[in-house]
Amino acid sequence: MTALTFTLKQPLNKALDCSRLTSAILEGKTPPQMKDLALNTKQKISDVFNVTGEDALNIVFKDANQYLTNIGQNMRKGLITLEGDCGDFLGVKMQGGTIICKGNAGDRVGDKMRRGMVLIEGNVGNYCASSMMAGTIGVLGTTGDYLGFGMKRGTLLLAKPPTDQITWVDCGMHSLPYLKLLFKSFALFDSQFSKLSATRVHRWMGDISGLGKAEILVLSSI
Repeated sequence: MTALTFTLKQPLNKALDCSRLTSAILEGKTPPQMKDLALNTKQKISDVFNVTGEDALNIVFKDANQYLTNIGQNMRKGLITLEGDCGDFLGVKMQGGTIICKGNAGDRVGDKMRRGMVLIEGNVGNYCASSMMAGTIGVLGTTGDYLGFGMKRGTLLLAKPPTDQITWVDCGMHSLPYLKLLFKSFALFDSQFSKLSATRVHRWMGDISGLGKAEILVLSSI
């Protein structure tokens, strides 16, 4: 089966909630059934997107931009690829699967995330990984303010050092062999993350204002 692909019919000028475009809702439905599904109270999916393909476990957003919000909300399995940017709340309350964003993402990526993996090749906004409970978020670009705010567990893997986080403890430099396994999983995807190989990282633990069992890992080189 070919990837289920959503392409905007026309440019957006305001936020569009895409939380219904996940495998949990779309799997098992035919393309005509998908097109007729309500995207929100006023629009069907076919009102906003051209829809091609049928594999709901492999979803692609073509020409994605900053107005597409809540992509991957409550996602449990499968793969979502964003060929462009996205708005706020990427992977919010995510419980499994993988999201790859080939551009920039907005605020609160992975908010209340419980499981799964979000890989962002560009920059992220504020409150990335806020209240995150488990899972992995990778960012190759810059990060905004309040990184890992209220984060309980999980891993933030960064290619660039963040600004100082007052509620995170600097644990120094470490060589972590388990990262080889993580990078091996990245190799399964068409992403810049598949090129990572460094296992020496600068590690922080936090958020110590809460549970404090999460980690921020900054790669020494990429």
